[in-house]
Parts: sequence; C-alpha cells; structure tokens
Amino acid sequence: MKKAFITGITGQDGYYLASSLLSDGYEVHGTVLPSVQVSEDFCSRITIHQIDLSKPVLLSELVCSICPTEIYYLAAHHFSSQGDENAKGLPAPFLAVNVVAPNIILEQIKRKLPKTWFFYAASSHIFGVPEYFPQTEATPHKPTNPYAISKSAGVMLCRYYRETHGLYVSTGILYNHESPRRSADFVTTRIARAAALASIGKKEPVYIENLGAVVDWGAAKDYVAAMRILLQQSCGGEYIISSGVPRTVQDFAEVAFKCVGLKPDDIIIPKNALPQTNPVPYVGDSSKIHRLGWVPSISFEEMVGEMVASQLALLRN
Repeated sequence: MKKAFITGITGQDGYYLASSLLSDGYEVHGTVLPSVQVSEDFCSRITIHQIDLSKPVLLSELVCSICPTEIYYLAAHHFSSQGDENAKGLPAPFLAVNVVAPNIILEQIKRKLPKTWFFYAASSHIFGVPEYFPQTEATPHKPTNPYAISKSAGVMLCRYYRETHGLYVSTGILYNHESPRRSADFVTTRIARAAALASIGKKEPVYIENLGAVVDWGAAKDYVAAMRILLQQSCGGEYIISSGVPRTVQDFAEVAFKCVGLKPDDIIIPKNALPQTNPVPYVGDSSKIHRLGWVPSISFEEMVGEMVASQLALLRN
C-alpha cells in the first residue's frame, strides 16, 4: 500500500487531496496544528499528527517513522490568514514554516528515504510585481513581502535538492483556486455568502477594496489533480498551475449572484469610490503541465456555483 504524508491537511487543498488519495487506496497521514479540531469523519479515514511546523523538533522522526512514498507540503504561514503581519511582521515565522520545515523533510529524504517523492506548494506571489503576463516558469522572482520571500526561497530550496542531490522534487506554482471549503475570510467566500443571503431575502453589504482587481481563478479540485500528476512523472520539476484566464472580482460577483437569479448591485460595494490603478496581474501560463496531460475540468461558473450552493446549504441548516 502506498503511503502519503500531507502537511496542512485540513486546508481546502489538503482535504481534497486526502480524499483523492484515499479513493486510490493510499494510507494517508496528515499534520495539523495542536489547536485545530478535526472532524471525526476525517479522523476515521486518515492518521492525524498534531505538530507545530514553526517548531519542527519532531518532524524528522515523524517522517521517518511513517516512511511515506509521497509527501505533499501544503502547509504555509501565509498572508491571507495573517493580515498585517505579512506587510509589517518579521519574516521568521514565514521562513520557519515555508522553508525550514520543508528543508528538514528534504534532508530526511536525502539521508534515509530515497524512494520518497516530494511536492511543494508555492505561490504566484513569488513573482512580486511582474512586468508582464501571463507568467511562466522562467519569469523572474521579485518577492515583495515575507510570505512571497519565503515561498520563493522554498522554490529555490526544492530546486537545490532536485539538481544537486538528485531527489524527486516537484514544485507547483499555484495561482488562486477556490472551493466550497475556502475559509470565511476570503473575498470569494464572502461574495458567495452574500449571494446566498440575498437569495433568501437577507441583503448584507460586502465592501470590496478593488472590484476591478484581475485574478486568475481555478478550482481547488483541479489543482489537487495537478499535484498528483506531478508526482507520477519520471522526474521532478517546476510547474505553473493556473487557469490562464484573467477575471475581475466584479466578474466573480456577477456570476455568484446570477446563480441565484440576482445582481450584486447595492450588495457588493467598492470601499474606495476613486478609480484604482491595477498592476500587471497574476495570470499564469500552464503550457508546461498541459503537456503532461493536465487540463482543468471544472469551469469558472461551476466553481462559483458550487461555492454559492454550499453557502445556501449552510444557511438552511
């Protein structure tokens, strides 16, 4: 039986990845923070290990005791949940989770687990303020904040172990991806919830910083499928995982409210009445992974519709 080890297993990607691996007969292990509560249903199917990856003292022993065939490093100390810390805080927590902990695992693979394949989830934010779009794997890294700096360092770390030590290490440079399991503080979930509320006669305004912001959105289930494909090749590499289609936050809102037969007018409201200038957007060119057979299967409209339907179900319950 193949074994998979997933850090950050309770996130949206971790959940869908674990479900996919379980359906293929894998034994699945995952890490969560000691403070995180995991549903009984999830615990019954996988082995949960409580560990703080910012203090990875026991990480080496844990990986060696499991001896996984595949490792998916999805955990991250990131800007979405840390607020101002990303702009004003110290880089140390970002580096601890996004670089040091993966380094500990890669060292164990190098020393004791030569048949273990490793995947690292990076981010389009490594490109900082890009000069052009779509971005490719060759686009220069210009990180502008602690999160992006740490993710860029993680990409370089994986490249080092792949090229210098011959390890099977693949990196996915992930663009925005969504699902019904996206946490409540993300703008996409806030919009989906607003549409669901409006459909039952409860209009709660949502204030958005920049409705004209351009985003490359895909579905989390598709991106998880891409991760799995990358650990089934003859060798590792770096791959952009994106839809390649630029859309605005306004576009997302229009589709979300269309799902319930409404318009977002007077509910999705810009915070700033002044027009905002948009930098070159994060839009990825996934031609490289397309050549491996990966093609997104869930349309933008389907993805948004699933999120709205999920919010409706939560309200009805």
